[in-house]
Amino acid sequence: MKRVRSFSPKTNLIQFKVLCRRYLKQIVTNPWVIVPLLLEAPVMLIIVSFVYEDGAFEVPPMTSAASNTTLFLLVLASALMGLLNSYREICKEREILSREVFGGLDVTAYALSKIAVLALVGFVQSIIIVFGSLVFIDFCMARPAYSLFFYFVAVFLTNYSVTALGLLVSCLLKKSESAILPVLVVIIAQVVFAGALLEFQAPVKYFYYITPTMYGTSVLGNVMDMNALVRMREIYDYNIYASIALMLLLTFVCHALTIIKLKRDYRTKD
Repeated sequence: MKRVRSFSPKTNLIQFKVLCRRYLKQIVTNPWVIVPLLLEAPVMLIIVSFVYEDGAFEVPPMTSAASNTTLFLLVLASALMGLLNSYREICKEREILSREVFGGLDVTAYALSKIAVLALVGFVQSIIIVFGSLVFIDFCMARPAYSLFFYFVAVFLTNYSVTALGLLVSCLLKKSESAILPVLVVIIAQVVFAGALLEFQAPVKYFYYITPTMYGTSVLGNVMDMNALVRMREIYDYNIYASIALMLLLTFVCHALTIIKLKRDYRTKD
């Protein structure tokens, strides 16, 4: 008969701290890891700058297509960074993880360390995206503090929720080479079901509600008053707080499923 190895909260906390420090050290000391992570956001901003047009966020907007696409690309960029950061993190360490679990590692502490460190990485990348975009985009915010706060929340939570989705994909795979197809599906879903570029009717529309980029774009479009004079997209009228809550719910579900899957994979014998 098999059972999950039991750990005390104190042991779990110690392991969590050690794993976080180890993971951060691996990122910071490896130039092949830290340099791409730092360059992801600036490269994304350069791509967004090709789409943005002066006057896109004036009232009324000079070009609604450019404003709509610019907002969506900012959120999508954050989502792509979260996915790229996480989709290989567990499957590439399967052999090492098996040995460490046999030696007494708690998989919950392991998963939480990945979550915490990747959230920190996403936080830094979101800061770069938000404040970097202000250099060349004139959002014409009616309430600057309010809009800027929720702009950051939308970008960061999109990054965080897609990171959680990437970790879930990673824990379902045995080898990182198998991640190509699932990652492509996730990327396509973030574009097609975001409700910004394409709009669908039910039942296809229901896919919106499990798509992080839809919620992020909805929050950003709402705080920027995108539907104030010219109605652009239905998602810009969604409640900000409901969208944030549902993004957090999606994130929690992905994290819970990741931990449950790892516990099932690494059960130990009596």
